[in-house]
Amino acid sequence: MLPPEVMPERTIRSVGVVSNFSRHNVVVANDNAIILPCDADTVKEYIALAFADAGVMERVVVLDSLLYHPDSTASHILSGAEVNALCRELDVEMLYSIDYACLIYNPAARFISRPLNAYLCTRIYTPDRDSIHGTSIMDKETLDYWVNDADEMGELIPQIPQLLAQAAISPYLPSWKERERVFYYDRLCYALREAKVYVAEGNWEAAAEQWQQLLDESKLQAYRFMAAYNLALYYEMTDDIDAALRMLDTAKGLATKTTRRGEERSIALDTTFVEQYREVLKERKKELEKLEL
Repeated sequence: MLPPEVMPERTIRSVGVVSNFSRHNVVVANDNAIILPCDADTVKEYIALAFADAGVMERVVVLDSLLYHPDSTASHILSGAEVNALCRELDVEMLYSIDYACLIYNPAARFISRPLNAYLCTRIYTPDRDSIHGTSIMDKETLDYWVNDADEMGELIPQIPQLLAQAAISPYLPSWKERERVFYYDRLCYALREAKVYVAEGNWEAAAEQWQQLLDESKLQAYRFMAAYNLALYYEMTDDIDAALRMLDTAKGLATKTTRRGEERSIALDTTFVEQYREVLKERKKELEKLEL
């Protein structure tokens, strides 16, 4: 099963998207390559829309004009004073500057298909920094495609600005990483067999009912141990990490038995998974708490 692990959310809640490149400010390419500049306004609008549609920014502002002359060939890094002034005027906490975007096509490739590469360079600025170097963070995004002919290239090119925008903002948004989880199963146990079917169907509530009944009623301590561990997974799936940790404590307690003399002895149940899962849940709890800030 693959429940989500949440990455920490950014604390910045407003962004101003600005265009800071001209058709001349492009990456260096091979002499045989053809450079096709992306339209600055199109790329800028798609990036602003991507920020807005993601729902993590309370305010997204688009600056209409270029920050320097469109025929300029020099890269322009904003000074601290420029950043402070723009953030104040736009009422934003961060500037997302697009420095260049272009396509490079190599028609002289020796293969039937020919490479089409899309490039995007952006800089991130935040106000009230002491130096230019501490203000600007540059990211480069590259998309690589192969096209067979001019018609196929013509169909792909209009999609490039939107694809670049999605790739560009992904590092600044919360994301979910898939992680593998395991649970106990025994084909000789009816409750564990039924629960496995429910899990495959995504019916976690029904699976939890089977595990809970097994935990409450089974006379075999090993099955109760398995049920407690599996219930910890169920509670993680519902984001109740505290309940999941309590179930792991129950599972660990069931890995031993008390003799008539009151001595605790192991019943040969391996608790390695229990301890490993406990550390995973503790880390996940920290990440979930960041989303509540």
